[in-house]
Amino acid sequence: MRVRVHGRTKQFRTVSFDVRSNEVVLIEQRRLPHAFEFTRTTTYKQTARAITNMTVRGAGAIGATAAYGLAQGVRSFSGKTIGAFNRHVERVYQTLAGARPTAVDLVNAMNGVRASMIKGP
Repeated sequence: MRVRVHGRTKQFRTVSFDVRSNEVVLIEQRRLPHAFEFTRTTTYKQTARAITNMTVRGAGAIGATAAYGLAQGVRSFSGKTIGAFNRHVERVYQTLAGARPTAVDLVNAMNGVRASMIKGP
């Protein structure tokens, strides 16, 4: 998204993922055009709420947010078995999918992440 700040136009990502802090960083869409703010979600549940409450808007941005939320949730796993991991991934997936049940890009993006996880590096 291009934004004019102090007379200069700057490019900002609508949604990004901070790997170091495991946070999804979103432009707060509900405040535009009157204010330009970022929101950081620290858990996949907060990320799902950001999708539900329209903090993020637009099919592509919603899909990217869901994919980052899935990565965020997967990275938060603290169990010890593959079975527990698979159940955790499914729980995270369902939580994010339920955030906007009719959003096709959301599901497609998360399916892409899961396919990459299964395939491996």
